[in-house]
Amino acid sequence: MEWLYVIVSGFCEVMFVNYMNVWQLKRKKLAIVKMCMAFGMSLFLLHLAIRVLPMSVTYAVWTGMGAVGGVGISIIKYGESADWRRLICIAMIIFAVVGLKLTA
Repeated sequence: MEWLYVIVSGFCEVMFVNYMNVWQLKRKKLAIVKMCMAFGMSLFLLHLAIRVLPMSVTYAVWTGMGAVGGVGISIIKYGESADWRRLICIAMIIFAVVGLKLTA
């Protein structure tokens, strides 16, 4: 159950980053409300997960999901570059997080 908290928390982190970008681009007040709700939910679920799981791996997975998801959203939704070097860096983040999980 705790890993489900981490995964949902990571998705909330990605939503937070997306709403932060919406706020920067359009200055819609609803975006700031959604941004705060997404980040609050993300931290709450991370808190629930860290009570049982090791903090080092849990935080690495959460941060990795946020980083990779943020880049993915920016490429898909906002048309940022999908240069091969960026994609290699994303792959390195994923491999590093998986490696930390496998060695924990």
